[in-house]
Amino acid sequence: MSKKGEKIQEAVMEKAKLYSRFSEDLGMFINMTMRGNRVSSVTLTAEPPSTPFSNDHPYLTRVINHIANGKDEMSDIPLDLHVTPFVRDTLEQLRKVPLGDAVTYGEIAKRLGKPNASRAVGTACARNPVAIIVPCHRIVPRSGGVGNYTSEGGSRVKVMLLEREGAIDKIRKGK
Repeated sequence: MSKKGEKIQEAVMEKAKLYSRFSEDLGMFINMTMRGNRVSSVTLTAEPPSTPFSNDHPYLTRVINHIANGKDEMSDIPLDLHVTPFVRDTLEQLRKVPLGDAVTYGEIAKRLGKPNASRAVGTACARNPVAIIVPCHRIVPRSGGVGNYTSEGGSRVKVMLLEREGAIDKIRKGK
């Protein structure tokens, strides 16, 4: 195997490490999986993880603080995503939606150069492995309202995140 191939294999085989903390604001656990210095998943759960975990990582602290105050873009946090090219492209577009803003699934589809792919964008949002860091909660239906949120806590969590980020009034006014 070439040196490049060995490095790729080492990166793939790198052991994942789990971090988890309870968010008082959400009333849930925020679970973050890291591979090296990259985040590979963020999930919200009612119960703590059943596997051993640590509760101290600067990225997890940033997620917890963002939930509390809605002030951190988190677009500089490095990710380790194992998703299809379309989902990757969609998630990259979601990271470009600024704090205090929300856009429709159709708008993201247009930005991807696939104006008829709003449902596929919705599916990509539902498959987002790094909730909150990749802000799928900022994507809303064209028909109005906030739509669904596939993380535990559902639309209640989505509304709370949008309120903290200052976007909920714009959505309710249809802007």
